[in-house]
Amino acid sequence: MSEKQKRKRDRTKAYFLEAAKDMISSQGVESVSVRKIADAAGYSYPTLYNYFQDLNELLWETKGYMILDLVEVLRHGVQYPLKDLAEVKGAFKAYIQYYLDHPNVFKFFYLYPLKRPEGIAEDAPMEPDFSAMWQESFQVFVRSGRLEQKDIEAAAKALIYAIHGMLTLSYSNNGDLSDAKNLFRDLDQIVDYLL
Repeated sequence: MSEKQKRKRDRTKAYFLEAAKDMISSQGVESVSVRKIADAAGYSYPTLYNYFQDLNELLWETKGYMILDLVEVLRHGVQYPLKDLAEVKGAFKAYIQYYLDHPNVFKFFYLYPLKRPEGIAEDAPMEPDFSAMWQESFQVFVRSGRLEQKDIEAAAKALIYAIHGMLTLSYSNNGDLSDAKNLFRDLDQIVDYLL
């Protein structure tokens, strides 16, 4: 395949991914079908199968594409490296706010049963290196003696899992977490406790 053909193929594939991303963001993953995505991208649905083996593979690649969007939003909204507890709280609040602004993205990422497509290796990267991001972000607590280097990943995962749980409760209108102010209040308490 020539470089020109590869660029054309990549551009066409990106049209499908962008159409899927837009549909998931605005209408939810439940609204996605091969025909709707192909139509939104400006192609016939059989053409989509030249780029993806099935809907699952399209959604798998779309998820990776959308994760990069999230990381980009966070990198622009947060100054790294984080210098203190307030900045760590700010970074996690930005993460929560992203999902409050994009509830269908959260539901797609964490509630939709997506399977790794055949032919994609287990170690093939789908996401950025979050472990490296945590290591960088939590160094301030290692330097201050509040956290040991070996505990960074566990502390970061505890925060992320707590946030995902809080967002799930918020979306299900369970308790007082449907109000963003209360989500941020609970986040502050959890961060203060862990760090």
